[in-house]
Amino acid sequence: MSGNIRKSLAVAVAVVLALTVAPQADASTVSEPKRPNIIFFLVDDMSADLLQYMDTVRGLAHDGTTFTDYYVADSLCCPSRASMFTGQFPHNTGVRTNQGYDRGGHRAFKKHEGRTYAASLHQAGYRTGYLGKYINEYPAVDGYRVPVGWDEWHVTAGGGYNEFKYQLTRYIKEESGGKRPIDASGGKYLVDQLGQRAVGFIERSREYAPGEPFFLQVSPFSPHNRVNVKPGDKEPRFPPARRDRPKNRFPAGQFPHGDCGGPDCGTIDVATALPAFNEDTADKPSWVRRTPIGPKLVKKLREDFRDRIRMVQSVDDMVERVLSALTDEEKQNTYVVFTSDNGFHLGQHRLLRGKSTAYDHDVRVPLLVKRPATGQRGDFATSAIAQNVDLFATFLDMAGLGKATRDSRDGRSLLPLIQGQKVTGWRDAALIEHVRPNPNTPGEPDPDADAIKKGNSRAPSYSAVRTAGELYVEYESDPKPEYYNTVTDPHEESNDPGNARTADLGKVLDGLKGCGRPGAVDCWTAAHLH
Repeated sequence: MSGNIRKSLAVAVAVVLALTVAPQADASTVSEPKRPNIIFFLVDDMSADLLQYMDTVRGLAHDGTTFTDYYVADSLCCPSRASMFTGQFPHNTGVRTNQGYDRGGHRAFKKHEGRTYAASLHQAGYRTGYLGKYINEYPAVDGYRVPVGWDEWHVTAGGGYNEFKYQLTRYIKEESGGKRPIDASGGKYLVDQLGQRAVGFIERSREYAPGEPFFLQVSPFSPHNRVNVKPGDKEPRFPPARRDRPKNRFPAGQFPHGDCGGPDCGTIDVATALPAFNEDTADKPSWVRRTPIGPKLVKKLREDFRDRIRMVQSVDDMVERVLSALTDEEKQNTYVVFTSDNGFHLGQHRLLRGKSTAYDHDVRVPLLVKRPATGQRGDFATSAIAQNVDLFATFLDMAGLGKATRDSRDGRSLLPLIQGQKVTGWRDAALIEHVRPNPNTPGEPDPDADAIKKGNSRAPSYSAVRTAGELYVEYESDPKPEYYNTVTDPHEESNDPGNARTADLGKVLDGLKGCGRPGAVDCWTAAHLH
């Protein structure tokens, strides 16, 4: 065979191979869409009235989604967090209080740790990290156990409430091995420490899991109050970072009255900032009725409110610090979620410092979601009724996990609403339920117990329904329900227990308060009015 013929044959073979192989090569280079990163900021006791003082957090609404009607299922730290982790209402998790001796705390939640969103995301290939406050009474001590699903674990126990004297675990799967390090605070403000570690997590994720998505949850204790506050304590009940305190009282402060995020703290008055503050409670259930709050206590509550505003300045700084650590490419592919485990009251309806009620100041909290920069443009707001039981399904949906697990719990994914889609058949009613903690429970004091005995604001056990325009509550200890038309009475000041609507709402509540149990209707179906 001549050289020319050989060359011709070689060219022909090369062409055939190119034609047959090239399409295969093209197909192999078509990759699956990159799964998004998720950053979840979960603060503690942040009522909606504080959001206006947080510039960075409010900025998440830009090319993001604001949920105006987002309700927690129980305005108490541990039950609320358990519902987020599992996607189930408290009556289905069995986590009803903050303490293990009282159907709550880590003792009650521990059995669920293998079925949280972290476990599902980790199994799907996400690198996961948890920072800050976990579940009440989790033993963050020598030899601590890292729950299923977490690659990094930076958690502190009760010492975190005072923000300065705490111990923080430092577990990094790729570095710690069998060791379980714990670091002392060194006097560093906890929110600042968490921001620093969150940045470290992002950097390590690039190093240890390049090209893979991450899920980061940052859960500061702020703006929760200190525990075991005693008369005469020099440290504020609500302890801000030193830089945010009044200059004349705390030398490290940078402003005469402290930092309130723009407004002068000295102009902010709790009596005018909080609707229904010190309102006449004669028409309320017996547990709410009380005498007016006197001038001395009003003064203390005013200072508490200002300190809470000062506290969230450090949270706002932390959010900015973490988001600034993202590369441009990561910003193109990261969801940022911000919310609180519950709200807080500070004199509304003459209720003193606390939570746990069914009123909006305790159960209606901020929920903002920043979409990836490559997503839909525009500032979206939705009044669809959302609940903390929806976060489990939402995170799994963001990660592209299937409906079989995603929709197997009490909530549903908020992702279509986040993306601005019109959703038909969405729920009409939110379930709110609460079991009054036993004040005689042994062990460490409940961090959410009110130190002021006179006029204690802790609610009795109840179940409630919140619709787009109504609040209906049934108390275990009171035969009369509580009812408000929140369209005409948005601050829930005029109780109307004899309203004709209570009969219909009572039927809805009957279906909701036992939903999801064997033989009962599922909770999604029960959340629709008929």
